[in-house]
Formats: sequence, structure tokens, C-alpha cells
Amino acid sequence: MRILGIDYGDKKIGLAFGESDVHTAVPLEVMPNSGENLFVDLVKKVQEEQIDFVVVGIPQRVNSHHSSEQLEKTQAFISQLRSILTIPVEVEDESFTTAESIRLQREEKSPAKEDALAAMLIVQAYLNRTMK
Repeated sequence: MRILGIDYGDKKIGLAFGESDVHTAVPLEVMPNSGENLFVDLVKKVQEEQIDFVVVGIPQRVNSHHSSEQLEKTQAFISQLRSILTIPVEVEDESFTTAESIRLQREEKSPAKEDALAAMLIVQAYLNRTMK
């Protein structure tokens, strides 16, 4: 199965690609959160990449990085995404993905952008949890 991972943010959306057959995720790109145009762009990406389902990171712990307000915004985004896509939209805990993506950039010298790395970590966590 081809998976599109999404790290949702107020200003930027990180995207990653996952493939369940090889149990691997890779960062794709970061796109601006352009309001309604965002959904048009995401539908286009799903069609172009022949995506089977989407996994969106959701902050399951409210802390210094994730407020209850951000949780509500992410849930609203997921609801709207589910209403326009004909494929399943799943959720995965995104706790610590920002810190880990920063570590990957610094220690591993990853050239990918932070938000795309966070999306990759979301997809990889989903694969690790569900594809045993």
C-alpha cells in the first residue's frame, strides 16, 4: 500500500511517502498551509502518487509543543480531509516527531526539511505499529 503521511501545521504541511510492502517511509516535501487551496493540492497529490491511504500526525499529548488549540485545529483538518478523500485517513501520535526531526537534521545531516522529516516519522511509526 502507498501511504501519504502528513504533519499538519498552521503555516506549513510536511509530507512523506510510505510503502507498506517495504515497511519504509521517506520525506517528500513541505507545502504552505494555503487554506482551502491546501485540500485541492492534497487531492492532486493523492491522485498523482496513487496513494491508498493517508496517515496524519495528531498531538495526543498537550505540552509545550502541542496546545489544546492545535489539537482542535488538527482534528478539524482531519475531518475535512476525510470528507473530501475517498480513501481512508488514519491518525498516528506525533509526539516527539519535531524533536526527532531536528535531531535527524543536526546529527544525521539530513537534507530534508523538518516538517517533511516529521511526516516521515509519523508514517514510520504507523508502519511499525500496524505492519507487524
